[in-house]
Amino acid sequence: MDPIHGYISFTEIERKIIDTETFQRLHRLKQLGMAFVVYPGGIHTRFSHSIGAMHLAGLSAQKLIEDGILGEDAWQIARLGALLHDIGHGPFSHSSENTLKKKTGLTHEDMTSKLILETEIGDKLEEEGYDKNLMSKLAIGQADYKGSKVISKIIAGQVDVDKLDFLNRDAHFTGVPYGKVDHRRLIEGLQVYSNDLVINYNALYALEQFIIARYEMFKAVYYHRTVRAAETMFDKILGSFSDELGISDKISSQEYLGLDDGYVWSKLRQLCKTEFKEKEKKKSQQLFNMLQKRELLKSCYEILRHETDPSGRIMENEKVVFAIIESIATEAGVDVEDVFIDSPALPTIPLGTFGDKTFDVKIFDEKNKKLLSLAKISPIGEALTRYMEVIRVYTLPKHREAVSLAATKVFKREFLSEKVSY
Repeated sequence: MDPIHGYISFTEIERKIIDTETFQRLHRLKQLGMAFVVYPGGIHTRFSHSIGAMHLAGLSAQKLIEDGILGEDAWQIARLGALLHDIGHGPFSHSSENTLKKKTGLTHEDMTSKLILETEIGDKLEEEGYDKNLMSKLAIGQADYKGSKVISKIIAGQVDVDKLDFLNRDAHFTGVPYGKVDHRRLIEGLQVYSNDLVINYNALYALEQFIIARYEMFKAVYYHRTVRAAETMFDKILGSFSDELGISDKISSQEYLGLDDGYVWSKLRQLCKTEFKEKEKKKSQQLFNMLQKRELLKSCYEILRHETDPSGRIMENEKVVFAIIESIATEAGVDVEDVFIDSPALPTIPLGTFGDKTFDVKIFDEKNKKLLSLAKISPIGEALTRYMEVIRVYTLPKHREAVSLAATKVFKREFLSEKVSY
């Protein structure tokens, strides 16, 4: 019984995969990472999300099967791909993504493919006649199936089952009203045009609601300043102790599976009782002790930018970020280790995947048999054809006023353009 979708049934191959150690680990990964510091109900897991995504993938595939677009076998393939799409996440989900990518060279999508190929999941798939190499790519939306990208787009596209589930699920558990999406209407609106997944014009209102919901959830939950303060702290801590946690480019699949929320938190508590000579580790011990008591970094300067060109992002270059941090620390008279910059960004209208990197969502006008541009037929679509970039400066509570004044001076003097909005 799922709180979002009600009763969800399983096939035999799905049950075998769900019962593996690799998949059961998802019970021990929080879906929203550190969001519980603001939204105490937001402690649901990657496990429940993956089950929900599988369910929606089945509904999507079934709709296209009934339309005569996909064959009957597509239903099970789509469900398996969606079921497996998140198994590569690290501890506290996206909170560890930055450190894991830096230290292992792999994203969570890369790790998903690796775990399908190198754990018992691949064996279970092949025992039942499924190609594990194909499934390792389909699960992350990076493969054709029988010459079509449709199943990959269902799993990881602009309006995919991943987003349709996590928006509703995250809104439900955090208690915010912004993420409610009419996933059934959107699924009913799925069509295929020129081998691409598009939305029927009749579902335009549901699509606009979906785009607004995603935008608002990122602002209100995922990019909430206090949530991001905790995630900035955790990222710093995890990076400092990555060697002690065994996070490196030599990590094996079995070692990676041991990195769940409980193990990492427990190990960090242990490490914070250990004597270290390195200044960086001592700072991270201080941050972890603060995090345990919910004594968080304070946001003291913030910019919200909307750019049509992602290359216009100020914080894309690490050297630039460090230069800004040094300037702020010098101006404020504080240690450079006590100034943090967080700069999450996303396309407000989700980009396509699998070679399709466009802001625009295509709408199919069934009456006139032609493809329309969302940005051209919807004022909402036109307004949100942007990248949203949030730039925040954080510091320890005792330095808040000094760093706030310094950040204001540094950004206005050296980095702001007329395009910046507050």
